[in-house]
Amino acid sequence: MSKQVELRTGIPDEMADPLEDYFCEVESPYWGIMQKEITDPYELFGIFPDQATAESELVKLRQDFKNLPEDFELSEIIDADWQNAYKEFVKPWSERQLHWIPLWERDNIQAPEGSAVVYLDAGMAFGTGAHETTRLCARRLLDYLEAHPEAPEKHEVIDAGCGSGVLALSASALGCKNIYAFDFDPEAITVCHSNSEENAHLTKPEFAVADLEQGFAAGRQADLVLANIQTDVLIPHCDPLVNGVKANGTLALSGILTKELEQVRTHFAEQFAAQRPDVKISVDSREDGEWGDLLFSLHSMLAE
Repeated sequence: MSKQVELRTGIPDEMADPLEDYFCEVESPYWGIMQKEITDPYELFGIFPDQATAESELVKLRQDFKNLPEDFELSEIIDADWQNAYKEFVKPWSERQLHWIPLWERDNIQAPEGSAVVYLDAGMAFGTGAHETTRLCARRLLDYLEAHPEAPEKHEVIDAGCGSGVLALSASALGCKNIYAFDFDPEAITVCHSNSEENAHLTKPEFAVADLEQGFAAGRQADLVLANIQTDVLIPHCDPLVNGVKANGTLALSGILTKELEQVRTHFAEQFAAQRPDVKISVDSREDGEWGDLLFSLHSMLAE
C-alpha cells in the first residue's frame, strides 16, 4: 500500500469560512476543513504525496493566511486508511420529507415512513450533500415541488454540474421522472452511476459528461434547472442557463459567496432581459453561512 503525509491542526471558528472559501476558489487538491459535529472545533487538514510537498504547500498557504497556527501535526497515512477516514465526518441530513443517509448507515438509520430517502457515498471527491450550497439547492427543489404538487413526474428537472448526483437523485426520490444531470468531470459521472445503483428504489436520472454548453445543446430546457456552480463559471457561461429554463420555469443558482450575490443577480437579470424578452422574472435569495443562492422565477408574457 502506498503512503501519504497528512498535516492537521485545530483552527479558530472565525478562520473556517475564509479558508473553505479560499479552497473552493483555488480548487485546492490538498487542503480541507472538517468538523465532526456542529459543536466541535474546526480542523484544517492537508493530504500530500510526500513531506516536501506538504512543507511547500504550507508555506504557500501561510502567504495568504499569515495567522495560521504555528503547530501542525505531521503524520504518515496509508491510502486505504484515508479512503475510509472521511466517513467519520459525514453525517445524515434532512429537510422536510427529504433524507440523505450515508450508505454505510443504511442499516442503522430508519427514516420516518413516507420519507424521500437517498443513500450516498461519494467519497472525499464530491461530498454527500453536507455543503451549504447543496443544501440551498435541495431546499429550492423542495419548494418548487411543494408549489407544484400536481403530478411531479411531469416536471422536467436538470441538475447542471451535478457532482455526486445528490440533487438529481433527490428529485427522483421526490417523485420526478424526467431528470437530466451532467458534469464536465467524468469521475463525477462515475460516482453518479454508482450512487444511482445504490438507490434501486429510485428512477434513475439520465447522467452525462458535459459542460454547460453541451448540457443544454439542441435547445434543451426544463421546468426546473438547478445549478450549484461557482460564480467564476456562472457569469461567463450564463447563456445556456438563461436559455435552458422553460417560459414559466424556475432557475436556482447556488455555489455563490454572499459577497458575490449582487454581482450574479445583476448579470443574470440583464441577460434574461436581453435574451428572453418573452418572460418577466422575479428573484429571490437565501443565505447559509458564507454562501447564498438566487432563484429566478420566469413568467411568460405571451400568456397575458
